[in-house]
Amino acid sequence: MFEQEVRALLTARQIPFVDGTKSVSELDFFLPRQNISFDAKEKTQCFSMKNWAGARVAQEDLFIIDDLAARKLLRKAPLSFCLIKDSSSQSVTYYIYSIVDLMCIPKTRVRRPIEKSVKAFKGKWLLDLRDAAVFAELADAVEYMLTYEKNFTLIFGQHIDCWGHYPSEEIKTSGTTRVPAFWKKDAKAHT
Repeated sequence: MFEQEVRALLTARQIPFVDGTKSVSELDFFLPRQNISFDAKEKTQCFSMKNWAGARVAQEDLFIIDDLAARKLLRKAPLSFCLIKDSSSQSVTYYIYSIVDLMCIPKTRVRRPIEKSVKAFKGKWLLDLRDAAVFAELADAVEYMLTYEKNFTLIFGQHIDCWGHYPSEEIKTSGTTRVPAFWKKDAKAHT
């Protein structure tokens, strides 16, 4: 199991962690020294595209997470991540979406029917793995999470354009061009 691989790496690197893999309300792992939380998910086989008609992603790039899992990540923001191991092909690859990426990336949300005693729906997000940070080794993926906070000034304070470069997205330009005359008018409105 992927969770065992994560536990082994954290133990070998002597990174203290809280194991939440048995919890239904917490993320899989919490690193208390760094205040980092993440879910560990594994893609063991390709998804059947006939079951996911709303997907606008090639089968090999498709990953599906629960809407609830995404909301749990949001609760632990901004140092929360979805760590994915793709073992569905010959070369194992690791992917990471930060909560910032999950908020900003293009995605399709669908409701998957569930039939127990009554019909219900479970929210799912259809994601494109090409939009995630990619790593050949688990250790490199963990290092990415451990050093992510160094980007906070850029992410939350300096970068004013749309955040992230996501291969599945084409960002169009819209609106009127802002010029200094607008800034002066805005400044007067606030005084």
